[in-house]
Amino acid sequence: MASSTPRSWLARASVLALLALTAASCTNDDGNGGKGADDGAFDNMPALSDATSLYDGWPGNSKLPDEGKADATYPKLFDAPTQWQSPIKSQGSRGVCSIFSAIGLMEHLYIKEGTLANPDFSEQFLQWSVKEEVRSFRNTSGSSSSYNLQAINRYGVVEERYDPYETNEWDSSDDEECTGEDDQPTKCYTNGEPDAEAMEAERWHLPSGRWVSSRRDSIKAHMVSTEQAVVVGGDFFYQSWNHGASKLTVDKDYFRKGYVTSPNAEDEADSSGDRRAGHSFVLVGWDDDLEVQKRDGEGNKLTDDNGDPIMEKGFFLFRNSWGTGSFGTENPYGAGYGWIGMDYVEDHLTAYVSDEPNVDLTEECNDDVDNDFDGDVDCDDSDCDGSGACDAGSIDIHSYTDATDIPDNDADGIEMDLDVQQGGQIAGLSVTVDISHTYIGDLTVVLMRDGAGDVVLHDKAGAGADDLRKTFSVADFNGLDASAIYTLVVMDDAKQDVGTVNSWSVEIATDGGGGGGTTTEAYASRDDVAIPDNDPTGAFSNIDVDDRGTIRAMKATVDIDHPYKGDLTVKLQQVGAPGESILVEADASSGNFGSRTFVVDDFVGEEAQGTWRLTVVDEAASDAGTLEGWSLEITY
Repeated sequence: MASSTPRSWLARASVLALLALTAASCTNDDGNGGKGADDGAFDNMPALSDATSLYDGWPGNSKLPDEGKADATYPKLFDAPTQWQSPIKSQGSRGVCSIFSAIGLMEHLYIKEGTLANPDFSEQFLQWSVKEEVRSFRNTSGSSSSYNLQAINRYGVVEERYDPYETNEWDSSDDEECTGEDDQPTKCYTNGEPDAEAMEAERWHLPSGRWVSSRRDSIKAHMVSTEQAVVVGGDFFYQSWNHGASKLTVDKDYFRKGYVTSPNAEDEADSSGDRRAGHSFVLVGWDDDLEVQKRDGEGNKLTDDNGDPIMEKGFFLFRNSWGTGSFGTENPYGAGYGWIGMDYVEDHLTAYVSDEPNVDLTEECNDDVDNDFDGDVDCDDSDCDGSGACDAGSIDIHSYTDATDIPDNDADGIEMDLDVQQGGQIAGLSVTVDISHTYIGDLTVVLMRDGAGDVVLHDKAGAGADDLRKTFSVADFNGLDASAIYTLVVMDDAKQDVGTVNSWSVEIATDGGGGGGTTTEAYASRDDVAIPDNDPTGAFSNIDVDDRGTIRAMKATVDIDHPYKGDLTVKLQQVGAPGESILVEADASSGNFGSRTFVVDDFVGEEAQGTWRLTVVDEAASDAGTLEGWSLEITY
């Protein structure tokens, strides 16, 4: 298989592979015994990471300040962050625990911020981004918190639905170069590349992260002051975790309760050298009064000279990435949660934090999706006030429901007509297709309107992905009469893979009927313009509008590649006319700017004809970017 093949090609194979997991490849959702356990050894051992990677970039506790004041006191029990946690997941047999802990922290911070009630971000995509976009850890499964958060901050992560996690790492059955030996190609650790849909999907970001001291009071100070979780990672001790690969006796009851005690000397020796491994997870609270009896290398519970148990006291509460089938099944906070000794954290682990995201979402007004997650969809959302798609008129859906086979390797394809009878002029139009096909990279999909040309909706994208079920926004016919014959053309340009158009529909929003009222036109500039770094003059790009008319509504869409959107101020003006509209003002927020659409009210009632100028000013040093294009949508 070629290295450029998207992961969707292997979706079915991955499902089958899950069913074939062996004891050696291990998930943790079966088995909870261990050496000396009366129900046998662990048959499935939770996957571990490379310990060295987890320390990459860590300055050490001695160089990190304490987070709190020396005389600060903290509650004995603290679990506030647990109310903002996403469901526990399993990393399966891949050594990507630090990816899971980073996504766990990210989802926690988004839940706490409140815009997204149930965020579900893609671990698969983050693993690829760290290695291919950040260009770190390219020849290992592992990574570190600082690089993971750098990828989330600078490049962003898509939702899980666009790039679902694959539980098994690629082997030679997926790609002949993935032999399992050292120094494999990067694709073997990322399971290939995200497909086209994932690459085009919206990316979500976090603010820049930072190392904090893993001393118990520093972690407590951060948690109490922010009510936020902390990612930790470092050396893994087999008996401490009651892991199936331990050469020392482990305790199945401790495993079910999620108890991870500080290592004894025998465990430290057993876990060193060629057996050294690492693990990363998310701390979400603590209990100063929790006590767990210590053990020796034989697994015996330790007592003092009086026969009283020798206890380890003080544990952090954490969420793990080994699923919910065995580890922590008896933890009071839920299956998959655990308790780890504070001494263990302080002596052997690193700690990393980020902050809540600055979520700035805008509603798209004709896609039947709640884009800004506020409960209001399309024209019911105040973001769409003044949008041509929401002017008084009608929004009608016209559907073609006769399943139609697509001829294989036929340049003419199949044509399907819709006779639309709807009054008014088009203010917004979208097309939804439901196509079953075993290789959508073979397909070209075109929408035609009689007398108005055609629009290519899908052009052989997606490679080996199955099925094309998607909604496309089309602005090319805005301002024309809604009543017309619309034709969907689907062509299969290659052999072997076949499919069926199950249905398709066109949704049209009109301006109020009768052919009068408003007309909406779109204008664009696609020239790349470099944005000078830390320069008050900035860069600009012009669009000439030749049409005359009074502006009733306006939207501006801006595409900028810049890693720190908070550096930028973006302004729109009509050259030679007074006034300007500030679309974005620099606010030091992090994350790439990307593509953003703004509803512009400042010019309503003004004449549209003239030269419109978009100016982008980078107001801080160090990061540069490019204005990759922009467009205006004007309703007259």
